[in-house]
Amino acid sequence: MNKIIRFYTLTCLLALTSISNYTIAAIVKGHISDKQGENLEFVSISLTQKNNKSIFSGSITDSIGNYVITNVAPGEYILEASFIGYQSYVTNIKVTDKNSTVSVKEIVLKEDAKLLDQVEVVGQASQMRFDIDKKVFNVDQNLAASGASASEMLQNIPSVEVDNDGNVSLRNSSSVEVWINGKPSGLTEDNRAQILEQMPAGSIESVEVITNPSAKFNPEGTAGIINLVLKKDRKAGYYGSVSLGGNINIYGKPEGNVGANFNYNSSKVDFYANIGFRLMNSTSRSLTDRYSFTPGTNMLDTISFLNNTTKGSRFGGGLFARMGADFHLDKKNTLSISFMGHGGMNKSLNSTDYTQIAWAALDSTIYNRSNSQKGMHPSYHVGLDYLYEIDSKGSEIRAGVSYGGHKRSGDYYYTQTVQKGDIAEYNQIQRLDGRNHNAEAKVDYTQKFGTNMKLEAGLYGKWDNRKSPSRTWNEMPDGSQELEQYNDFNYNEWIGAFYATYGAKFGGFSMSAGLRTEYTNTKVATRDNETDDYTYTNRHYWEVYPTVFLSYAFKNNHELQANYTRRINRPRGRQLNSFRNTSDSTNIEFGNPLLDPEISSAVEINYIKSWEEHVLSASLYYRFSDNVIERVRYLDDDNVMYTTFENISKRQSLGIELVSKNKLCKWINLTTTVNGYYSKMNDVYYDTDLDGTPDLLYEAQDNFSWDIRLMANFIMPKNFSAQLTGGYRSPQVVAQGTSRGSYSIDLGVRKSFLNKKLNLALSVRDVLNSRRWANTTYGDNFWQYSEFIPRGTTFSLTLTYNFGNTQGKRKTNGNQNNMNMSSDYDEMGDSF
Repeated sequence: MNKIIRFYTLTCLLALTSISNYTIAAIVKGHISDKQGENLEFVSISLTQKNNKSIFSGSITDSIGNYVITNVAPGEYILEASFIGYQSYVTNIKVTDKNSTVSVKEIVLKEDAKLLDQVEVVGQASQMRFDIDKKVFNVDQNLAASGASASEMLQNIPSVEVDNDGNVSLRNSSSVEVWINGKPSGLTEDNRAQILEQMPAGSIESVEVITNPSAKFNPEGTAGIINLVLKKDRKAGYYGSVSLGGNINIYGKPEGNVGANFNYNSSKVDFYANIGFRLMNSTSRSLTDRYSFTPGTNMLDTISFLNNTTKGSRFGGGLFARMGADFHLDKKNTLSISFMGHGGMNKSLNSTDYTQIAWAALDSTIYNRSNSQKGMHPSYHVGLDYLYEIDSKGSEIRAGVSYGGHKRSGDYYYTQTVQKGDIAEYNQIQRLDGRNHNAEAKVDYTQKFGTNMKLEAGLYGKWDNRKSPSRTWNEMPDGSQELEQYNDFNYNEWIGAFYATYGAKFGGFSMSAGLRTEYTNTKVATRDNETDDYTYTNRHYWEVYPTVFLSYAFKNNHELQANYTRRINRPRGRQLNSFRNTSDSTNIEFGNPLLDPEISSAVEINYIKSWEEHVLSASLYYRFSDNVIERVRYLDDDNVMYTTFENISKRQSLGIELVSKNKLCKWINLTTTVNGYYSKMNDVYYDTDLDGTPDLLYEAQDNFSWDIRLMANFIMPKNFSAQLTGGYRSPQVVAQGTSRGSYSIDLGVRKSFLNKKLNLALSVRDVLNSRRWANTTYGDNFWQYSEFIPRGTTFSLTLTYNFGNTQGKRKTNGNQNNMNMSSDYDEMGDSF
């Protein structure tokens, strides 16, 4: 127990240590490994003055086991290396020249079996930690996500929202990239929702929210990047787990999931495999009220009223698989291969009742439109990566290539029956056959100069192709079929990029600056008749994306950070596809192949202060976006609502985000996130009547919105633990209207058996049955209210069994300390 306390004390000490200019300070450095020769990361190093026994300074080993202590004055010291699960190592060193470098001999730590048992009893990973360029949320211990999908798990991440269609947004912006293990991994706007819905939350170790990525990374997504880090620990030997779970919601729809993962690690090869199957069975409800009126009368001269209510059901199953291997060819060369895929089928049935009233004549039309759908959506992604470690400082060359594909095909059946009114009855069949293919190649070079300077440079290339032909037939009275609509969409995109970044540390001051330039060439080909030639829309452009990161670590454990980035949101998928979705004859959607990319510049200032059992982070951010891509809606004379995409306006957002982590007592940890932001959008114009003159859809509008999320973790006796998560989001401005506020509460409880080899978890999602989406939209001649109600309160029970021949040699993420604060970059940032 004393070693655990010592570890926490030394970790806190690191944040208190101010580093002076390295050119005038003595340096103590070395390397730490275990008996199997594996590098040990996050080992605490303390340097104690021999004459008065006071701790002088300290450090923590990096990802390859190296440590460096700077600003060491001449004298005699005691150096101690300690790490949870290992026996401490102590040695004497002497510094005789303030400008010298003292190289300590290799330190090999031995396991401490007794301490490992203690860690099993009291240890719990932190739910969140801070890095200089991101926030990291460890979801491995997220009880509310037990048995859930990745999409459902993301709903509990601060500043992240997931709507009823599975669309992900960050800080009120849907222009966000979702990555897996630091790269896109084949996720696109077309398949992201399906993959996240099939991916088990239990396969995810942490979620990194990167609001302002450096120039090293793809600038796609003006709001930033959400990176899902999948489980892949390194332990000598083999280990894994199997799980079985079931869900049921308040409407009596059962669901199930089963999964397994296996890992084998040695000095020569690391192998991992994950597989999971999910059975989905859900219901939903939605409603829409629409008033149409004479333009400019603001509903005083109402022409008609339309109400529709929809009841929907969905059933399907999907398989998610991931595997890979790292081959350590020697101490400097590593070759890695990886595969990720998912496949499944789904069926859905929706029935919509319409009531339309002509206001003046009080004449009503009542009819029903039902649609059923069945389809497949397989996808795959393969990668080959190579790592060459140039030296022990962290200089390296990384290269990788990847290829992926996604297919989304299905048949849709529409039937319209009329109870009253003069409209036609019909049956329609629609067939979609969407296929996406993408390839990437990149080379990254990192050169470290000493311990305080680093230069990075790299090349990147990407090709993306999307095809989605569709056909719609009318069923005639004699049973024959007549082609009603044909659409063929073919999109190609090529991107070439070069970047360079430079980083340095001078005392407590750290900086990193970078520049990325990209050339983009796109070609959109469309046609509405199979015998016609394609109509092409070509775009090509150069863009430059600068990034700057500044940080200063003060004494007394607090830090100030500032950064600037420029990013892009390229239109893709359904945003560009001119295909008209007629699944609802009163609401027709189509894309716009003439869209321009949205460009955004963002500035963010962060302040972090930590105490022994508390951490406070405050972020002030400003984002300016031009050519904002948004949905626009307009109503024609036949009372049909059309929805498309347009570069509508300029938008400004100014916000503040407060995050606090508090250890209230030995058995309660509380994490609170409050986000408040002001948003302003300029006047929006759109050529609704296609006469070449844009019409004013709505005037400039602004709004202040806020949201709050709390997560409480409870550590209880008898191997019980619990978690309570709650959140509220206020109303906010959307294009042509506002969205209604919402709130939700999730609960999870877990009991461990057999020395934590067997775990039983019970979770309740949406305890109050309050998770729903509603918005109000309006135009010059309409006002509309829409609401969507998902599956409702869901109860989940999951049983997990862990196995393996290892104990305690877990490669941590530096989060053993419940109040950890890190200002080092890692794989997704810039480290020194």
